[in-house]
Amino acid sequence: MKAILCAATLLVIAISAVQCNPNFQQLMKQCMDETKLTEAELKEFMGSGMNGNANENLKCYSKCLMEKQGHLVNGQFNAEALLNTLKNVPQMKDKMGEITSGVNACKDMKGANDCDTAFKIFMCLKEHKAVMGGH
Repeated sequence: MKAILCAATLLVIAISAVQCNPNFQQLMKQCMDETKLTEAELKEFMGSGMNGNANENLKCYSKCLMEKQGHLVNGQFNAEALLNTLKNVPQMKDKMGEITSGVNACKDMKGANDCDTAFKIFMCLKEHKAVMGGH
């Protein structure tokens, strides 16, 4: 289950773009517990190719992971923190130009609440291929 959750979460919240290590798995579990997101909900969203309707739990899970990594602070996207994280990921280093462009295109997105904002930012980053798991 850990491997499935790790792979799915890196696709859903690839903003983290970190290796699946024990610390990140712990963050994932904390956020799933805090937001009451079930493995079934996560699998259903992944099964839709990340194109299905995201429920509030999934949106708040995005917010939780972004906050715990310093990528979302008081409902504001911290683009610089995300870029600093990504530039240290080996498979992202040669894509920083494209990633920076995507981050800049998405940095001012706002949703109905902080959970919605976090999810909208993630989906925007995915569309701009600024995170892993994009098309």
